[in-house]
Amino acid sequence: MEPTAQCMPPCNHFSAPKWDKSKPRELTQYFKELEYLFRDCSITDYTQMKEYTARYIIYDTAETWTGLPKFAATTTPIGNQAATAISYENWKEAVICLYPGAEESMRYTVNELHQLVQDNFDLSAYTLGTFST
Repeated sequence: MEPTAQCMPPCNHFSAPKWDKSKPRELTQYFKELEYLFRDCSITDYTQMKEYTARYIIYDTAETWTGLPKFAATTTPIGNQAATAISYENWKEAVICLYPGAEESMRYTVNELHQLVQDNFDLSAYTLGTFST
């Protein structure tokens, strides 16, 4: 018997992916969770992927994401080729750009490093010898 594809969870279901827009650094994790589900559910259509991505977030955020030109856009056909949907990846990049701090390259800032050093500057340094007596 061949395994059947899993279905995407309904909106607000306990197993549905969640993202809180007050935590932009967690946005890439939200996308990763969705992409695991897309794979498990055999979803490869770009339009479906974008629609599911916008399905699990609050209405105002979904409205912003689906309003991006890359959500419904298609590439212009060349010659006899049919028009194709703008890729999910391109749209996802546009969504991530809406949230400063969500990009992987901006994960931690220099200011955060300075704050970490400042917070820990006055802590006593311990060595292995300190704990052996």
